[in-house]
Amino acid sequence: MMVAQVSMWLLAAALGQAPAEASAAWLKAVPGEADVVVRCRGIASASGDLSAMLTAMSPTLAATAVPAVTQFVDQWKAQYGADVVDAPVVGLLRAEAPGPDGVPAFAILVLKDDYKGILKALANGNDVATKAEEGGYESFTSPFGPGSWYAFDGEGFTAFGPDKVLVAGVAKPGEKSLGAALTPALTAPFLANDLGVYVNAAALTARYGAQIDQARQGLMANLDMAAKNAPNGASMDFVKDMYGGLFDSLKTAEALTLNLDFAAEGLRVAGRLDAKPAAGAKPVEPTGKLAADLGKLDPDATFYMYMNMSAESVQKWQGLSLRMLDPSGKPSPAPAPARERFKALGRIETFGSATMADGMRTFNVTDAADPKVYVAVTEAMLQAMKDADSPLNFYKDVKVERDAQKHGGVSFTRITVTFDPEKIAKAGQGNGSEAQIKAMLGGDSMSYWIGVDGRRVIQVTAPTWEEAEGRLERFAKGDSSAGSLAGFKKVTSDLSDRASFLMVVGGQGLVRMMAAQLAVTTNRPELKNPAGLPAEPAFFGASLTPDGPGGYDFRFSLPSAMGPVFENGLVPLFRNAQPRPGAAPVAPPARQLRP
Repeated sequence: MMVAQVSMWLLAAALGQAPAEASAAWLKAVPGEADVVVRCRGIASASGDLSAMLTAMSPTLAATAVPAVTQFVDQWKAQYGADVVDAPVVGLLRAEAPGPDGVPAFAILVLKDDYKGILKALANGNDVATKAEEGGYESFTSPFGPGSWYAFDGEGFTAFGPDKVLVAGVAKPGEKSLGAALTPALTAPFLANDLGVYVNAAALTARYGAQIDQARQGLMANLDMAAKNAPNGASMDFVKDMYGGLFDSLKTAEALTLNLDFAAEGLRVAGRLDAKPAAGAKPVEPTGKLAADLGKLDPDATFYMYMNMSAESVQKWQGLSLRMLDPSGKPSPAPAPARERFKALGRIETFGSATMADGMRTFNVTDAADPKVYVAVTEAMLQAMKDADSPLNFYKDVKVERDAQKHGGVSFTRITVTFDPEKIAKAGQGNGSEAQIKAMLGGDSMSYWIGVDGRRVIQVTAPTWEEAEGRLERFAKGDSSAGSLAGFKKVTSDLSDRASFLMVVGGQGLVRMMAAQLAVTTNRPELKNPAGLPAEPAFFGASLTPDGPGGYDFRFSLPSAMGPVFENGLVPLFRNAQPRPGAAPVAPPARQLRP
């Protein structure tokens, strides 16, 4: 019974929705001992918005979820009264092990001036006998089982819960209150929209630093063991670097705030992460100059991406790519001089699109201070990939043709990469998965078309010049582009217009890409063209924006239009891809390729 009641309080905190109050005086009452704070308002009104979103996204899911939401609100109202259902609520949590009764260390703030009434509602309409405690708060017998709960009658709010530390802290928050800890940049997302969350990351990492180090050591030990047993064990170094970086980032995080907004139009998330700035870091001031051109790209792409970061950061990403292709960490020395010159480029701003349903198709535009250096690095990278000693290297030859074509006064160099059938067969391990790899590569060769227009470097990946030129023409005209689609406009309007990183994903393109891979993996060509996808293109996306030393703003948008894409496209695809009774086993999936 106690666990059920506690679960209802926590679920209410996750559902509450309404515009944040203009004045949040209660922030000064939240003690610094709270590791996690959840702010919500209007549980009753929340059910309508949440139900509308679920219905718009997936009628099938809504048929089950909406009655459950309605039942929860009715049960909440019956047990705690209509006033509490409509009142703003704040949940406080300490990340400590639950007590003997299994209840976590939490407290609740109901932002309503009705101390006696709220406690009475908590006790199912019974009067509550309280006992004064030193510190200005009170204790009373838990309404959900043995033990004591605690309460405090604050100015404009009532605090109660099983955790004595939190309730006592609310009574006397001191100088370490949440209001004092939150900067304006952290406060804004926490108080905005329907649901706000605050995480004291610095306190958690300091308290659990030893456990984090232990978890890291355990993971690395498991990865080392996996490397010994894997045929391509050396490539595990890349995985170790990636996860090691994630653990390192945990130790630099200081605070996180975010908000969620549920509506019939979809889900929106926005937040702020503050971390310790890296020594000597020089964050790039986002301009958003090229981000507007993202909408000029073809409407049928799967991925749309924009980046604006320092050349040094770009070089780190390139280094990760080389580590994937050359796990020994010893790439070809050929690109070393170009990489050194690359550091002097300063800011690198680029945007582009990619489609991988029938082989790789990309279109990228990059603004660089020295385009010639950027092109030289690109060519050197391709040469390094050819020489890399890795099972993921399928290159046989890299051929460069200067001034192979012209378009709009811009001369384009053609770089043709020929794939090595022996390397592909070796990667397939003789079990037939060579076909999977060839399907993902899109043929026996791949062509890159690279041109320089002032500061801009234009790169097109296409099998023929005719296809590449068509993409160039459509980009120049800007008609029939992604930016003309309502779904694309919706997502980009929800994201930051000053982002340093922004990605938009086409829902239908994502399903078709997965269908093409599953068709080859399962040897079932009928899966390649999934039926039932909505005719109107749908998108979702995310953005990341640096803001001051160590600060990052992030946003995520999942419009309701993505629901039918998942329900009518992705779910049937996975269902149809299940092995048929009596079917012969198929080859295991080939190693995943990354663009």
